[in-house]
Amino acid sequence: MNPVAGRAAGRAWARTCALSVLVACAAAIAVAAQAAPRSATAPSAGIYGDRSDPAAGAGVREHDVSRLPAPQVAYLTSCGGCHGVEGVSAPRNVPTLRHLTGSFLCTRRGRQFIVRLPDVALSTLSNRMLTAVMNWIVFDLGAPASGRRQGRPYTVAEVARLRREPLTQTGLTAYRNQVVAQLQARCGAPAALSVYGGGSAYGNPGVKSPPSPKSS
Repeated sequence: MNPVAGRAAGRAWARTCALSVLVACAAAIAVAAQAAPRSATAPSAGIYGDRSDPAAGAGVREHDVSRLPAPQVAYLTSCGGCHGVEGVSAPRNVPTLRHLTGSFLCTRRGRQFIVRLPDVALSTLSNRMLTAVMNWIVFDLGAPASGRRQGRPYTVAEVARLRREPLTQTGLTAYRNQVVAQLQARCGAPAALSVYGGGSAYGNPGVKSPPSPKSS
């Protein structure tokens, strides 16, 4: 690709992601609004009915407020702009997460990869919240459509250790292709994982793998 055209495409995609963040936040607000309690009486009468008549509010209860889980809110505000509110993105530009991300737990390399991604490892989320978000992504949003659980949940200590070694010194697309190829060969991971990156580096011996994280 022409370098100038490549930079222009990158800037265009950055603008798209920024706009998508606003859309994700708007969607989160809309979901919260739909979950807000509704009064059983006219607004002017208050939630317990006409205050001038105590009997008017007899039997009327406040509705429980439904709230989004904190990890889901963190996902919407930190990741949903590009990966999609429901984990569905433009897969050739940004990996789709829905029904796919859980497959990365099938191998040690895949499990480490998704935490060491720079946008994940270097996020401002605390270790505890990032752990909760990752577990929500792999076991809820990205759980395989087959329903089969691929691995154990992340622990706070594991995430804290992995994020100290972000993948900032390797070609992410090429390395991801290697990880996905291994997942498909060993675990029968979905072909849809190959859409992002085009699979151009599958089995490419010239792609250098980053060192594995230290065990302590």
